Amino acid sequence: MIFRKIVMFLKFIFFIFTFYHYGFFNFQTKSIEKFEGLIVSVNSNVLTTYDLSERIKLALRSLDLEDNISNRDNVREKVLELLIIEKIKKSEAIKENVNHTEDELIDFASMLYNFPRERFEDFKVFINKENGIDIDILMDQLSAELMWKKLLQKKFSSKVIISQQEIEKILEDEKKKQGKYEYNFTEVFFENKTSNDWSESKKKLKNFVSLLDQGISFNNLADKYGFGKENQDSELNWTIEENLDTKLKKILTEMKEGDISREIKVNDGYKIIKLNKKRIFGYQMLKYSFIKVSSFEIENLDFSKFSSISCSNDKFNIDSNISAIKLTDVIANEMISVYLEKLEKLEIGEFSTVISHDNQFSVLKLCDKKNELNQVEKRNKIQNNLYAKKFNQLASTFIANLRKNANIKYFNK
Repeated sequence: MIFRKIVMFLKFIFFIFTFYHYGFFNFQTKSIEKFEGLIVSVNSNVLTTYDLSERIKLALRSLDLEDNISNRDNVREKVLELLIIEKIKKSEAIKENVNHTEDELIDFASMLYNFPRERFEDFKVFINKENGIDIDILMDQLSAELMWKKLLQKKFSSKVIISQQEIEKILEDEKKKQGKYEYNFTEVFFENKTSNDWSESKKKLKNFVSLLDQGISFNNLADKYGFGKENQDSELNWTIEENLDTKLKKILTEMKEGDISREIKVNDGYKIIKLNKKRIFGYQMLKYSFIKVSSFEIENLDFSKFSSISCSNDKFNIDSNISAIKLTDVIANEMISVYLEKLEKLEIGEFSTVISHDNQFSVLKLCDKKNELNQVEKRNKIQNNLYAKKFNQLASTFIANLRKNANIKYFNK
């Protein structure tokens, strides 16, 4: 059933507004919960214990975590902060006369949760009755984020200008970066509340690690903490090695893809990172075609048996102990790194030395190498990336300033 899939989909949604609610107790009735008590006022908009309870319920559901006191305590502070940010976003959108129609909200929900819009009523029943989550609270989240997106477009879309000089500079910089390593990693930072006091940041780090120990995906959990990147594969999320500080570069160099670092103490707190991918700069636009000759025993890879195989063939009959397969137009940054390192050194028609990988021995013959993008496509790609980067920077600065100047009053502190 399509809504059963939504439970799994919740785990990978990258919008932070999808995940956060909390509660101290299990109240006897919903009507009592909704008015149990005030927690915080945000620009005159109040948040109640019921608001927080429902948000944490959705967070724990999306993370596949048991709803218990320990898990609630681990995420409560961050959940509350994200709820405050949401209220700030919505109040600013209302002040700027930004709104949306009911149809726009339904379309937004159907896009995020991957259901046909004509089944919206079924979706509400699924969320409310089968998952025990207040659908009104969820729709309030979606409404706030939709209004925020529309506000950002209204304020900044016409202000982002990309010049030809900027594009030319990027092209020149890319020439200098060719052959250097770049890294795609997710970083979660836990900032000290006061200077030279690492106790609170260390506590937050331990809470984060305890959730990881329960089997939660690092990037999924990072999203919940508001530090995750919306699209890990985006070209905006790659950092060239020369732009890393010495300490971080050393750590990333020693990590394998998928590794999570130990705690890293910095001047104003702690951080922890996960290496998603690494690649050699420039290869993301290359495609390789090659023949892979393999055997489980290195002794079987007798060069005389396969030296005459041709790239013009698609099927090969070499030896019962040797397999051969032709791979066409494999994108470089999607290739196993040990294969790419061999292929980049070959001329077309040449064989590599023996590669040991995944309990198998292989030799590669390079058949073709081509650049995926022409100059026009490359310029368009650079322009789009520059636009997205500038737009995101404006949006980040905007919400940071709104948060700094917001009138926030805590009732229980």
